[in-house]
Amino acid sequence: MESLITKMRQDPYARYLGISVEEVSKGYARATMTVTEQMLNFHGSTNGGAIFSLADVVFACASNSHNEVAVGITMTMHYMKASFVNEKLVAIAEEETTPHRLGLYRIVVKNEANELIALAEGMVYRKKSLIVAEY
Repeated sequence: MESLITKMRQDPYARYLGISVEEVSKGYARATMTVTEQMLNFHGSTNGGAIFSLADVVFACASNSHNEVAVGITMTMHYMKASFVNEKLVAIAEEETTPHRLGLYRIVVKNEANELIALAEGMVYRKKSLIVAEY
């Protein structure tokens, strides 16, 4: 599983945003991101797209943790509280269904004070191909 996790941690988009994939296990992932000035909207709070991107990274990691290609088919995000520059956001994705063709995931994004920033649900379609040959 370590080669799969290494591959996830090397995701170019996540690295570009400074997202750190901290933990991955079967059906679970945890990642963090510190909000930078470039991630702010004109209100001075974190742009929803940045928060969504953090949630999407853990969603991808958790859903692909079975080493079977899983592609997102839908994701719904609810923004509950604003976050601001220099805040560290923590996102956790957990599998809600036993792995089969369709996978349902719950994604929670919180700040360091453990306040709920956003809540999402995502669904994936699993293909029958492996991500890494040696698993």
